[in-house]
Amino acid sequence: MNRKTVFFLFKFVFGFGLLLYLVLYLARPQEIIAAIKDVSWAMALLAFGLHAFGFLFSALRWKLILDETGADFSIPQLIRSLLVGSFFNLFLPTRFGGDVVRVSDTRHIEQGATASLAVIVYERMSGIVALLVFALFASLLKIGFIKEMPILYLSLLVSLLGIFLLVLAWKKIPRGFLAGRDCRRPWGRKILDKLDRFHAIILDFVNHRALSKKVFFWALLLQFNVVIHYYLIGQALRLGRIPLLDYFFSIPIMLFVLSFPISINGIGVRDLFLIQLFTYYGYPASVAIAFSLLDLAFNLLLGIIGGLIYIFRKK
Repeated sequence: MNRKTVFFLFKFVFGFGLLLYLVLYLARPQEIIAAIKDVSWAMALLAFGLHAFGFLFSALRWKLILDETGADFSIPQLIRSLLVGSFFNLFLPTRFGGDVVRVSDTRHIEQGATASLAVIVYERMSGIVALLVFALFASLLKIGFIKEMPILYLSLLVSLLGIFLLVLAWKKIPRGFLAGRDCRRPWGRKILDKLDRFHAIILDFVNHRALSKKVFFWALLLQFNVVIHYYLIGQALRLGRIPLLDYFFSIPIMLFVLSFPISINGIGVRDLFLIQLFTYYGYPASVAIAFSLLDLAFNLLLGIIGGLIYIFRKK
């Protein structure tokens, strides 16, 4: 058994083991079922509609960056690729696992797969920054959370500082620095050249202020849509004690945590985070898990659509 298989099995067992523990020991299955039965399905359908509509925002942002490379992809093409990516996200260890599909779908652009990967990385970073900006501004109005959940503030500040330092370091590395390093091995030389091209492409994106502003605008719009989507799930479950503003603080933190490869598709980790969060508002663990299951159901439905697209386009 190779290392990748071992890591996959570990994340699978960890995620589902954690979920099983939470369901059996912190919540009761009958209470979870009761919470789901009490769902406002009209509100849930609206939440799902917003989730699906977000693919349009993602495609527009993606196309905006791709156009800078001279690529010519249509919005429908990119939406189909995003849906296929959502299918692979269902069983890959992070929310970004499906991006491998997106890189493959756009690898025929002028500078090849290196440029395709650079586009995806730049796009994803814009989304993470937008999420953290939302969380930062919302947190300024929720100072009371510091005493109750200091770990959220700490993770937010560390994340923002980390991204700032990453961008600063990226801009400080001279163009062509990696290509100019000595390397006698052919495979090492090839890797350094690819990394140098990757660095240069993202550096061009970062230094292109007009592009950065447009990309960040679409990133903000997309993440606003994401937060409202989760707010509507809360309304569907009749969580009236959680204000809309609090979603703009807590949901970005949750999504950032889920970007780490801890479990398959965030299963278990998402539930634990929501249980800790909902406890602050006086809601039981069963409601938090019901919230998580609704979110998972929406992802499953879109993933199934993406899987069908993947199957039929292969034929």
